[in-house]
Parts: sequence; structure tokens; C-alpha cells
Amino acid sequence: MSDLSRIDIQSVTKLYGTARAVNNVDLVIEGGSYCCMIGPSGCGKTTLLRMIAGHEEPSSGMIKIGGQDVTHAKTGNRGTALMFQNYALFPHLSLTDNVAFSLRIKGIATDTRRQNAREMLERVQLGHLADRLPSELSGGQQQRVALARALITNPKVLLLDEPLSALDEFLRLRMRVELKRLQNELGITFIHVTHTQPEAIALADQVVVMDHGLIEQAASPHDIYNHPHSPYVARFMGGQNVLTGTVSSTSGDTAIVTSAAGVSYDLPSAPGVVQGAEIRFSVRRDRIQVIPAPAARNGLTGKVINTEYQGTFVKVALDTGSREEFIIYMPDDTWFARPIEIGETIHASWQPATSHHLKGTNNSTGTPLED
Repeated sequence: MSDLSRIDIQSVTKLYGTARAVNNVDLVIEGGSYCCMIGPSGCGKTTLLRMIAGHEEPSSGMIKIGGQDVTHAKTGNRGTALMFQNYALFPHLSLTDNVAFSLRIKGIATDTRRQNAREMLERVQLGHLADRLPSELSGGQQQRVALARALITNPKVLLLDEPLSALDEFLRLRMRVELKRLQNELGITFIHVTHTQPEAIALADQVVVMDHGLIEQAASPHDIYNHPHSPYVARFMGGQNVLTGTVSSTSGDTAIVTSAAGVSYDLPSAPGVVQGAEIRFSVRRDRIQVIPAPAARNGLTGKVINTEYQGTFVKVALDTGSREEFIIYMPDDTWFARPIEIGETIHASWQPATSHHLKGTNNSTGTPLED
């Protein structure tokens, strides 16, 4: 990891009137890593990205890149490049001249800048189209031109604002591979804003989950997916069911949690899991089995309200009488060996070790999230 492209965000707040778009955020992004910021619309992720780029100025706090305070530095003096969501290519310029444009502004000689631009187009596998206009390209090719134009300035940090959102699914998957390949080759820091959970999990070394201007959790994709900090992260990142209960007893490494409906669950003991405490925990959807009879512990019974074939698994939604659907990811071979009908009552069960205690609260109120 490179200290030259490490980003330190210290107590950064951004106000628009009385609204806090970013609220006292602290974050470290290691140099040379791929960071994905994710959250719903209005959560503050794009505002934070634009403050790193210099297109917005924090109301308070400090941003450092490579150890240098760039909080109030001009956009061109902080070693960053921003790739816009709409690509913003000049329609009347060839690909070469589009990519070379920033070098032209800097006064680089024509031959030198065009040669550098062609080399960068080769890097993004578009060298053979160097003399074409943007209108003659596909969406994926236009995106690569925008990427080459951002990279030609040799930035320490590349900032990407939802770069794949305009592409179809096939192109998104291809460009994910290209982005990761380029980041590995260049060794610079990539910060990528997205609203797509699989995109963040596939690309990132570090995932930053935001809500209401705050960071709910910043960790590796594995930790975010398997050990979500809060009910919000568990729900937003997907793949988890969130359950609620009161700790009725503890013994050794295990706690018994009882729901309002009287269903009992075994939960691994953890700080805060004490008798009488109301807690929330998550269970991964792909680690739940359908069984022939109700489970004495760690199980639920519900009516099937929806099924969706996902290729390698079938998503089965149950109405268990709570305010939230309970989802099971059934392996496709298990499903097709005995398909389940909508309206059918089934029983689900999971191993105690699958349950994960959730510690976080709702950022907007400071109170636990409701089920």
C-alpha cells in the first residue's frame, strides 16, 4: 500500500443550510486500495466523493491525501482525477484529443500529448479506435475513453461516481473486471461510489456503507457481508435476515433468545448479550434449510408468499407473522427435486453458529432499527 495515495478524512461535515449531507465523518482509505462507497440516494456518498475531489468544500473537518492537507486545495492541485457518471466527452473531438485534453490545458506539446493519449487508449484496449468520435462508440467504449482521460494525468487517487450505472448487465460485468485490472496494474487508490451491492462486494478491498450522512460500517467485503455491524447494514447489503428477541438465559458461550411470538433461538454469546437484553441478530439466507417439521430451536414456520429463480438458487419469501419477510436461498437442485408452491406452509432451520449479533443503531435517531 502506498502512503502517497492514502486518504485521511477527519471529522468532516458538509452542511447545506441546516441539512447535514455528511455528518462528522472519520475514515481512512489505505493507499493503493480499491474502496467502494455504498448507500441509498441521499446518504452522502457522492458529497463525500466530491469533497475528496475538491468540487465541494467541507463545512468543517480536514481531508489529507498522502499526508498533505488538501481540504481547501484547488481541484488540480490535490492529485485526484474524477470520472463523471455521464462521461462528459467532447462530441467534436476524436478519442485521442478527448483523452489528451487535460494535457493540452497544461500546455503539453501536441505530439507529446497525442502520443501519451494513444498509449493510454491502448491501456484501456481502444488504441485501434483512436481517431473515432465518441458518437461512433458503444456505451462501454465511451466509458473507457472517460477512464483513459481521467488516468492520463497520473493521479494518486481516481474517483469514480457510479461509473457503471448507465451500462447493461453484460457490460457492467465486463467493466468490473477492467476496473479491477487497471487498479491492480496502476497501484493507485480507486474510490468508487455505487448503489449496487454486488458491485461493491466484487470490486472493493474496503466497503464503506453510509446512511444519513454517517458511516454505518467500513470494512472488508467479507466482514461487511458476514459480520454486519447493524440491522441497517445487514438489510441494505442483502443476504441476511434480521430477527429480534429478548435474552432469556445465558450459559457458557451460548445465549437463548426468545422472540415476542415465543420462538427460541440459540445465539453465540457476545458483549451486550446478557439476560433481559433485547437484541437483534442476523442469519445468512443461504445457510437456512427447509425441514419437514418445526424445529425446537433456531427455526421458523411460515407461508410462502413469493419465489424467484436466480439461476444457482431460488429465493423463497416467507410470511412468518412478523413485519418483515423471512428469505431463504434454496440451492437450485434442492428446489427442483421438490418445488414449493406459493401458499404452502414450510419450516426453516439453521445452525446456531450462523446467527450473528447486531450491535448498531439507527443513525438518524440513535435508536435500534425497527423490524
